[in-house]
Amino acid sequence: MTTYSPLFFTFEIISLIFKKSKTPTVFEKSSAIDIIPLMGCLTLYLLLALIFLLPLLFAEMITGAFVLLGFSPGAAFIMLLAVLIGSGINIPIKTWYEDYDYIPPNSYFQSLISGLIAKPHKKILAINLGGAIIPTLISLWQIKRLFTEFASSHPQGVAVFVFVFLLNTYVCNRTAKMVPYKGITIPAFIPPITVAIPTLLLAPDIAPIIAFPAGVLGVLLGADILHLNEIKNMPGPGGSIGGAGTFDGVFLSGIISVFLTG
Repeated sequence: MTTYSPLFFTFEIISLIFKKSKTPTVFEKSSAIDIIPLMGCLTLYLLLALIFLLPLLFAEMITGAFVLLGFSPGAAFIMLLAVLIGSGINIPIKTWYEDYDYIPPNSYFQSLISGLIAKPHKKILAINLGGAIIPTLISLWQIKRLFTEFASSHPQGVAVFVFVFLLNTYVCNRTAKMVPYKGITIPAFIPPITVAIPTLLLAPDIAPIIAFPAGVLGVLLGADILHLNEIKNMPGPGGSIGGAGTFDGVFLSGIISVFLTG
């Protein structure tokens, strides 16, 4: 039987006090259990808040831009709904048929189906309601206001609009790219910047009235209409003016231009 002196037990107790335990204490366990889920929940709540708030902020920005263009708040909200719903509506304006590229058969079986390879298919050129028609009508109204409401107080307004419109048309025409099976695409940030800077410098008092039609019509003409031949020859089912790849370039360029100049 081994005996231990009181001094031994004293040293053992001291070593246990100062010795770092490998297992977490009760406080450490509760911290690990409580803090990590709490951080995860906060992150989840922030993400959910962003998901719900971003569309509201986007809608508020668009309705605010429409108010700057002369619409009442109620009419601005109706215009927002019309554009969003109309963005999914493409109205056909032209239809043509085109043959598939003929592939010479390299087997007897392929020779039997070669007629299917050369079967003509239909292509459709359409115009988007929310991305072309509605923004164009709003643009024409703003141009009319330049000739009537602001003709005497800001006689340079029409000349500034023509200059900015032609500048935006040229820039959009040079930066637009054809994407097979999608259509014409354009970087969404280029038209607003192209429109906002000269408009603010040349006609700051009526900048929103000039920026919207110059932004919208410049994209439609430069990116879509001047590329109709490319759309016709592009692989795919056809194309839509103001739709798909240029909806953000057309509508958002007008809205962001107004927001930047308002």
